[in-house]
Parts: sequence; C-alpha cells; structure tokens
Amino acid sequence: MSKFKVDLTTGDKFWTPKGLGALGMDPNRALSELVANSLDWRVEGNQKSVIHVIIDNESIEIIDNGVGMTEDELQNGIKVSVANDDLRPSLRVRKGMFGMGMKVACLTLGWKITIRTRSINEFNQEHSLVLDTRKFENGDKDYRDHIFGDTTPFDSNLSLRDYSNGTSIKIEDLTYKSLTGISIRDSLQEIFKPELNIENIEIKVIDKKRNEEFICQKVETKIINDTKIDLDELNLYVINEISKEKAQIKGWIALMEVSRPGGDWGLHIYKNNQIIERFHQLPMRLGGLMTKNPHAEVSRTYGEIQLDMCPPAFHKVGFDHSSSEWQQVQSLLKEHISKIMEASVDYKKSDKEKSAEVIKKIQKHKRAAKNAADRLKFHIEDENKPDDAFTLNDGRWFTIVPPIFKELNDVNTPWMYNYSTNSSELSIIINTLSAVYKNVENRGLDENLLVYITNWAISDCVLFLLMDEFGYQKGEALLIRNELLNRLFK
Repeated sequence: MSKFKVDLTTGDKFWTPKGLGALGMDPNRALSELVANSLDWRVEGNQKSVIHVIIDNESIEIIDNGVGMTEDELQNGIKVSVANDDLRPSLRVRKGMFGMGMKVACLTLGWKITIRTRSINEFNQEHSLVLDTRKFENGDKDYRDHIFGDTTPFDSNLSLRDYSNGTSIKIEDLTYKSLTGISIRDSLQEIFKPELNIENIEIKVIDKKRNEEFICQKVETKIINDTKIDLDELNLYVINEISKEKAQIKGWIALMEVSRPGGDWGLHIYKNNQIIERFHQLPMRLGGLMTKNPHAEVSRTYGEIQLDMCPPAFHKVGFDHSSSEWQQVQSLLKEHISKIMEASVDYKKSDKEKSAEVIKKIQKHKRAAKNAADRLKFHIEDENKPDDAFTLNDGRWFTIVPPIFKELNDVNTPWMYNYSTNSSELSIIINTLSAVYKNVENRGLDENLLVYITNWAISDCVLFLLMDEFGYQKGEALLIRNELLNRLFK
C-alpha cells in the first residue's frame, strides 16, 4: 500500500455543507449531478454502463463501472474549480466545465465523503481517500495537513467488488435522511430521459432502508397531440454572443392530458441532452420563459426544450438567465409559449373548442411559414454562405427567416421586416390585426390563403429591403422581387 497527499487548495470552512454545500442544490439535483459524472466518464464502446444509487439510513452511495480515475485524476477531482477534461476527454458534451459539480453535490448531501476508484488504464490498483469535513467545522487545525489517499490492490469485499474499473462515491453524516428510493427513481427518470431512451445504460436505485430496488426507465408524459408545437420546424436560431455562430432551439411544447395544479407542470429544459431546469415555471418578468404567472389555470402547460447554446449558472443549478443567449430564447419563444398557456386557460374554463382553435391557428401559421421556407432553400455550394442564401448579382447575399404571425400595434401595417446586418438575416412579422390577415381569418383561415399572404409578405419585404438596405433602384428591385415571386408560387 502507498499513500498520496491530498491538496484541497481552499479554506477549511469552504469545504463543508455550510460552504460549498450551501450553493443551492436540492438533494435530487445533487444525486443527478453525481449520476451525470458517471455518465460523463463511462467506458466507450459496447459495454453497458451500470450506475447504482444506494441509500441507507446512514449513507448514500453512487457506484459505476466507468473509466475510473488514476491518482492524479482523483486529486484533480477533489480540488475546487479543476476538471479532468484536459487529462481525458469526456464521452459526452458536458453541461458545465466549472469543476464544481461533484464537490457541491457531495457536500449538499453530507459531511463525510469516501471515494474509491479503479482506472481502466491501470492494473490491480485502487485509489481511495476519505474527507471528513466535520473536522473543519469543529476547528481541527491539523486535519488539513494529514489528509492522505491510499493506493492498494483490488479488494472484492469493498464497494467496487469485482469491477476492473469504476468509481464509488459514498456520503455519510447525512444532511438529508428523508430520501426514498421511489422519489429518487422518479427524479432521475425525468432528468435523464434522453439518455434512458437512446443509450446503453442501467441506472438502478437501491433503497436498503425499505428493501426495495428500482430500475430507471423512460416515462412519457401524456399530451394532447393536436396541441403539440414542434419547435424544430419553426427554425428558431440563437446567435452565440462570442463566436457569432447560430444554434437551433429544438423540442416541443403542448398541453398535457391532465392538469397538474400541484406543481408538476411547466418546461423541462435541457442542455446537451441533460436536464438543467425541471418544470420551469418562472415568468418572464422574473427572467424566465413563461408568459403568465404560475396558476392552476395554466397547469396543463408542458414542454421539452433543448437549449444547447445557453450557458448554465455557475454552480449548474439552472441556466444563466442574464446571458445574451437566454434573452434571445425568451424573445423567440414568447409567442409560442403564450399561445400554449392561453390554450391551457381555455381548457381550464372547459372551453376546449376555443382552445383547439387557438392551437389549430398556430399549426396553420407554422405550415404556411414552412411552405415558404422549403421553397427558399437555394442549396448554395459555397462554404462562405449558408445553404439558403439569396445571392444577388453583385455577390451580396442574405437569408430569409420563416415569417412569424404576431399582433402589431398599427392595424394598417399588414407586415413589417427587420434586417440584421450582423447575421445578414431578413426577419418578417405578419400582423394578425391587419385587414389583410383578418380577411383570411374570417374565411376560416384557409391554408391556401395563408400561404398566399405569407408569400406576398416575403416578396414585399424583399422589395423594400433591396431599396432600403442594398441601394437598388425600384426597377431593378422589382425584377428580383418578381423572380422570387415565381419561385414562391411555382
């Protein structure tokens, strides 16, 4: 057996449940962070990844058969703000890179941490360390200088049993003792729904207090299919503030079959296939995405949204709501979330017919915009231009974002455009209060007529864009507009 010195790098009280452990994680979030670490460092290939969450009266333990850690990796893993990504690449795109998750999670759950690990790159070596942060709280000045890890041969009687590689993290002297196996299973099933659906993993919860075992499985939320808005089809893109690259908002929103006024409603928001915010209900006035305050009337609202472009908060409890990317998401999703929440209110009032009409209108708008978008795919083979670039004779180009339908204050304006010189994007809003739109609405929102006014709006806005922004004379602009009209109506 050999020993290695452990350097914690920070002050004593920081390394306690009252320091790092007070950063806002609830116990289910803490457990999910530890499971996420196991998924990050699973073995690549066909081997099934096995993760066990074991709860007892006096301890919580997470055991996996992942790649494990060497002595250096274990020392990095225990340091604050150090991640092991430089030493070995993660097998998943991770939701944060602060090197804080494991530490915060462990200290959220308890005071004493025991880590045992076997690296896939070593033979018959198990590295372990014990960190009892209660000694920091009690003012033991000498403890920090006497924290050592051990390296020993495998012992099948300990946590990792006959695993040739993997990691065990055991938390004792618990701050939460009321956890149950079934509540942990339900939480992990929600959080890791994408992984459980597509990856070769087993997450088992073992409740020794009640002698129960649970296998986490993918559970579908029952929705009213006719109300589903597929965000993928809306082509909603967010621009990264630093790189200026575009990333698409993906997912869907809908009404659930059953309202859940007790709180289990809202948006599940993911980053890189891992949930960051569960049942998001925060209204826009407080920085969230919801257009109405939490209320029983809107408790059918549900959605699953991928926001890979949005940065998480520092300690990975939620997204950074102050970021430019998040604020763009707010703006892009406002109209669609508002319609779903309005439909939920109508269902609450038993006006299901009105609610269905609201959603049908959204679907018709979406199909009209998609029809135009499909006809505007120019398939330009130029690495310096997007595939859908509309290229002018002088080489300048722009892209046309699928129009959105929205109320504008001026009822005499049938549509308006906005052109971004930074992204070369033409955005178009069709005014649902205008006489042109109302005429179509009075005819039952005939879809052919919706396509007609959508194409009309695009060609009109391109005409004015060419004259206002690109300096074209009216005659030249009309020729280009007419060419576009032919393409749209072909």
